[in-house]
Amino acid sequence: MENGVYIAVFYLGERREIQIGRLGTFPFGEGFYYYVGSAQRNLDSRLERHGRRDKPLRWHIDYLSTQARMLGAIVMEEPKEAECRLAAELTKRLAVAVPRFGASDCRCVSHLFYSRDWP
Repeated sequence: MENGVYIAVFYLGERREIQIGRLGTFPFGEGFYYYVGSAQRNLDSRLERHGRRDKPLRWHIDYLSTQARMLGAIVMEEPKEAECRLAAELTKRLAVAVPRFGASDCRCVSHLFYSRDWP
C-alpha cells in the first residue's frame, strides 16, 4: 500500500523518562503505546523507519521508537483526514500518553495512547 492511515504499536518493557524533542521529558510506564499516523506516499518506508532504533531524531515518534520495540502496525486505506478521526476515537478508549504528541499540525489532544496491558 502506498498511502493510508495507521496505528503503530510499540512495547516498552520498563518504566523510563524519555525526552520528546521540544515537548519536554515525560514518564513512560511499562506497557503498550499506540501511535496514530498517516503517510500520503511511501507508507511502507514510514513504518520501516518507525521500527528502526538507529535514526536521526526528527519527529516525536522517533524519540519513543528508539526506546520501545515496535510490534507492528494496523494499516487502513483511508485519506489523511481519517488520522485525526482515528486519534479522537482512541482518546475515548485509551489513556493519552503524552499531550500534543504527534499533533503539532492539528487540534487533536494527542496521537499517542497508552495501555498497561494488551487490550
